[in-house]
Amino acid sequence: MSKNENAIVLKAGGRAMECIGTVRLTPEAEKVVRRLKAKTGLPIRQIVSDIIVQAENIITIETEED
Repeated sequence: MSKNENAIVLKAGGRAMECIGTVRLTPEAEKVVRRLKAKTGLPIRQIVSDIIVQAENIITIETEED
């Protein structure tokens, strides 16, 4: 797999994070997270948390005024 400068990095074998709150995923998102879990061995909460934190700076928000 080639490296992408905007890639989200999941560090397998990292420390476990505390769990706060609950998020319900769409079926499609759940499939993606389960594939990532199978590849990395990370807990699902760690995967989703890492994705959210790393994605914040590359998200563009569009409003109706845009």
